[in-house]
Amino acid sequence: MYIDKKKLYITSILLFVLLSAILFVPFSGRITAAVLLLAGAVLTCVIIKKRKAVSFNKTQVLMLMSVIGATYVALYYLSGLYFGFHRSEQIFSLNSILNYIIPISVIIVTSEIIRVVLLAQEDKVSDIFSYLSAAVAQMLIFYNFSEITSYFKFMDFVGMVILPALISGAAYHSLAKNFGCYPNIAFRLITTLYPFIIPYEPAVPDAIDALVRLLLPLIAYMFISALYIRKVRKAKKSGGKAQVAVFSVILVLMISLVMLISCKFRFGALVIATESMTGEINKGDAVIYDSYDGKTITEGQIIVFEKRGALFVHRVDMIENINGTTRFYTKGDANDERDDGYITASAIVGTVEAKVPFVGYPTIWLNSLFHG
Repeated sequence: MYIDKKKLYITSILLFVLLSAILFVPFSGRITAAVLLLAGAVLTCVIIKKRKAVSFNKTQVLMLMSVIGATYVALYYLSGLYFGFHRSEQIFSLNSILNYIIPISVIIVTSEIIRVVLLAQEDKVSDIFSYLSAAVAQMLIFYNFSEITSYFKFMDFVGMVILPALISGAAYHSLAKNFGCYPNIAFRLITTLYPFIIPYEPAVPDAIDALVRLLLPLIAYMFISALYIRKVRKAKKSGGKAQVAVFSVILVLMISLVMLISCKFRFGALVIATESMTGEINKGDAVIYDSYDGKTITEGQIIVFEKRGALFVHRVDMIENINGTTRFYTKGDANDERDDGYITASAIVGTVEAKVPFVGYPTIWLNSLFHG
């Protein structure tokens, strides 16, 4: 192996390993990642032999990406007319500048510089690790794995942070390969820093916010691709159709997964961790439920309901109306007795529509890690 290639592999792999370590180490985060990436960017530019990256219409693309980013922020704030507004968690101050704005800006700028330098080498190994490193750096902007103390927080981390970072990272990677680092830097700074500058922001649900962060870079990439990349690279028609088909399938699956994990939309998913419904629904199965919107509940129907701060999946055993209040008595199919007391409509989360056998076992194992 040539000495230059050794330096390339060591640099790209080491950077990914160190960033991943920061993601998992308590009491580390944005500032640590910013310092590491700043040092990594300097070393990468010094150690790696320079090769000019391919770049087409980079000035026009830089301007377009900036406009797309600014348009997104404007539309985001217009959505506050529907969702309402709340005060930003981080008010613009010296603290927000030192702990958020500067570290996040450094992470974005340096990760994109490193990405472009490694991409210019046209080596598959460094290409993969530059993509992974940039994705981990993006995760560190929003989250630290040490903050995850329960299974539910872990699933939030997957749906709100990991999936958007990996999928949007693919769009950033393609843009960087064709147009250099500046369009990505401008777009990411505009769409990431506004909550730390503007004191109020729309009360958009976290799941929708994560979904938009996942889709927006892809939409921007498709728009830029239609304008410039396809004019430069005239791929075979069949190959283009295959790429669109693969992209569409992956996108639908990822959107569906985010929606199910977040349970913020009409349908939700829940893993069965006990044996109280064995026979109909077994431990380790996952159920898909339709959110309750006041529709009629009948005896014998399996519902998801909240009781004592936990979610249960049991069958409605009896319904009675007393003094104008409908009482629902529930029971697990495998239990000898009904559940204690009763619930009212306000406690019903949804009605079970389907089950997927066995897929919940990894979730149960993960959950056991957090609870010993």
